[in-house]
Amino acid sequence: MIYLVGLKLAYKIKRGNGYINNYRTIEIPTRMKSIEDINSSPEMIMNIMASLKLTGKKIYDFHVKEEYFRKEVSRSFAHKEVDYEREFGKEE
Repeated sequence: MIYLVGLKLAYKIKRGNGYINNYRTIEIPTRMKSIEDINSSPEMIMNIMASLKLTGKKIYDFHVKEEYFRKEVSRSFAHKEVDYEREFGKEE
């Protein structure tokens, strides 16, 4: 299954000796079933950061904080549901 997911992202930017907390919302299509799966996938986090142009050395603690909607978009013909555990590490 492919979902359109609305996510609230949280990250810190280093300014001087301290950090500034930042939050953004984004909508992405994904096959991942939970926030834990997204946060545990370095490839997915890197893709989200690159799409938001947050690739500098000043970005810390980037993670998905909240999911505010999830809508089924379609079914994947290339990926099967039984392969989910092998690809993302766990199955629901």
